[in-house]
Amino acid sequence: MPVNRWLAIFGLIVVGGVVGAGTIIASTEINRRTSTDALCVSCHSMATLVADPHFQQSGHKANAAGIRVGCADCHIPPGNWFVETFAHVSSGLKDVVAEYTHNFDDPAAWQKRRTELAVEVGDLMRRNDSITCRKCHDAGAIRPASDAGRSAHAALQQGGATCIDCHANIVHAPARPTQ
Repeated sequence: MPVNRWLAIFGLIVVGGVVGAGTIIASTEINRRTSTDALCVSCHSMATLVADPHFQQSGHKANAAGIRVGCADCHIPPGNWFVETFAHVSSGLKDVVAEYTHNFDDPAAWQKRRTELAVEVGDLMRRNDSITCRKCHDAGAIRPASDAGRSAHAALQQGGATCIDCHANIVHAPARPTQ
């Protein structure tokens, strides 16, 4: 009888491990396939945002190095499977609900949404210390040309600031505050 109990426990552990590993592998693949720019801009409002000249000329879209940064590179925090999956699912669901419950063909509604998104993303980047910036940019290797830039990057190194504090609106056009 005791051997059967241990076999059952061992079997449950094996099944749990296989199911857990399968879940992680499947969700990682789903994250990869749903992190494409094509999917992100399939919503009407995002398609107009990506067509914006400010975005098209930004250093993350048009640069001498030929590097193309995708939507997920900046909007999905990397490095932790659970955090990445949670952020991806929760922000994706919020965006889908917003698309279906608002008329973003109305410029006033879209401007209000862009302003809300700018605040949300700025707050998120401050909370996570601009982790999406730091996965590509090494703050310690950046050598600003100006005294103000050097001072700001010194504060960045000491945790007194984060990237978004100085580098807001470098990819998307500034969102105008709504009344």
